[in-house]
Parts: sequence; C-alpha cells; structure tokens
Amino acid sequence: MIKSDILYTAAENLKKLTEIPVEVGVSFDSFKIGDSNYSLFEVKNDLHKSNLSGVLDQFNHFESNKIPLVVSGSISSSAKEILKQNNINYLDMAGNCFIKDNKGLYIQIEGKKRELLRSERKHKAFNKNGIKLIYALLLNENLVNGTYEEMAKAANISKSTVGTILKDLKEKGYLLQINENLKRLTEVPQLQEKWVHAFNEKLKPSLLRGKFRFLPKRESDWKSINLGADTFWGGEPGANILTGFLSPGEWTIYSTVSKNELLKNLFLVPDPQYGNVSVYNVFWDLNNENFVNKENKIVNPLLIYADLLGTNHSRNFETAQKIYERELSTYFTE
Repeated sequence: MIKSDILYTAAENLKKLTEIPVEVGVSFDSFKIGDSNYSLFEVKNDLHKSNLSGVLDQFNHFESNKIPLVVSGSISSSAKEILKQNNINYLDMAGNCFIKDNKGLYIQIEGKKRELLRSERKHKAFNKNGIKLIYALLLNENLVNGTYEEMAKAANISKSTVGTILKDLKEKGYLLQINENLKRLTEVPQLQEKWVHAFNEKLKPSLLRGKFRFLPKRESDWKSINLGADTFWGGEPGANILTGFLSPGEWTIYSTVSKNELLKNLFLVPDPQYGNVSVYNVFWDLNNENFVNKENKIVNPLLIYADLLGTNHSRNFETAQKIYERELSTYFTE
C-alpha cells in the first residue's frame, strides 16, 4: 500500500470520527489536526511489536521542538500499548488513535475497523505453510531457484503447496522473475518484517508443546545442560549465547525429542501455569545446516530475533536490535 493512501484514508476517518479539521502535508511529512502541526516520523503498512524497535529508536532522536506522529495502516494492540507508554502519538487508517499536543488537545479512539482493500484479502503466502517456506527462502537466497521438491523439503511442507505460495509472493511484489530460469526475492526487509509478525501470530502458537520449569539449581546452570542432537535454544537463551547480552528470564527451546526425553535430559518438570521454559516443535528440515548452529546449539538468528520481538518484554527489544544489526542486516537489505 502506498504512503499517500495510508495518510489520506487515516486523515479522512479521523475527521469523520472527531469532526476536527485534519489535513495531510503537501510533501507527506506532516499532519495538521485542529490548530496543531504534527511531524510524521514513520508511516508503515502495519505496525506491531516485531517492527516497533526502529520506531522507538527514531523517537529517541526526534527533535524536541516538534510533535511526532506515527501513522500506519493497522497497529496491533500490543504496539499501541507500547506507544502510549512512551507517549508517542499514533493514528491508523480506521481512525484509531492516541493524540496529544501542548495546547490541551487529547484524542483517544479504539475499536474502529477499516474495510480491507481487495488486494489485502489474499494472504496465501502468510498462512502456516507459507510462513515455513518464506523462512527457508529468507535463510537461503538461492533456494527460490531450486525445484519444488527442494523447497518443500527445506520448509518441511507438502510439495503441492509451493506453487501457490510462490504465486502469491509474486503477486504481492516479494518475488521477481528475472528471466525464464531465474527468480529472486525482492522488498526483502519488508518481507522479513511481515514474516516475523506472521510467525508470532499464526505459526508459533501452533508449535507449542508445553510449558515447564527447571529442577532446582538447574536454571542457574542452564548452559551446562546437554541438549543432544535435535534440541536447540531460541529466544532469550539463544540471544544470550549469540550476543552475551540479556540474562534469560524465560527459556525457549525447539526440539523433536519426546516429552519423556525432555524431562529427563533437560531436567524439566511440567508447569502449564507458571512455567518459564517453553518447548516448541521444530518446523524445518533438521538436516539443513541453514536453520541451526549445531556447535552453539542455537536456532538461526532470524528465529531468535522473532522470538524476542514476540514477547511482551521491552527489555528484549534492545537485544533484538543488536541481533538484527550484527547478524541480519547484511542479509535483509536490497
């Protein structure tokens, strides 16, 4: 969706809901609401926890004499809460907003829904199988030119679903046909961003095998635990191993082994209500070296990054940003 569509639709709906004059700046860098001018420092199709760290970083460097405003096609409820906690004004296309100025204006609107454009209704690429395939393609740029069998094997999905997913990626502008035999992913930073959100919203909950806690004294000594061949750290422990930052308060594990093996070998006990160890099923081909670091027993940095951004802990955002800058930024640029 283009920037002007987002801005004009948001302005029109806010005006209808409040009957306050709203104008979009000629160069799309400002918004006038009533008598106050707001400077736009971010306009996004979708805003959620997985892409909020960049917004917060920009806000920290925003000029103090200007009133900032974030405008987005849609904003998740968790992202709204974080924006409000940081006193950042926001507005979405339906007119939902949190807006304050230094002249006493205060507007907060929630619960309004916008009608989706026809082009937004098709999301085959971001169903569960699509999320798995996109992950495999993001980790191996050459895989998109492989056979359907190779792509299906890497993503651990049925070969029959690959063509539909690739077609949808092409229609959405994320897959470019260079010539008859050559394709490549395009708009990769945006695709990665949408993948993180879709993974946390749609795929990850279905992978959860259960919540556990460590036996006494094992939590403080978690790094010494022998995970075996088919179990890997994700989330906070993965981030700690990868960066040296972030002492884990919650543990994320991806594994294929049986529950009994998990309990015995990882010194766990079931704790569905208060457990701080979450175990998830592996969703990729374990024989594919792109998905894990076998030496350090961690999943790919992209999955660790997604795990961190999928939590409700603001302390994880800074570490996620470090992982992106150190490990991912060179991969997910045009």
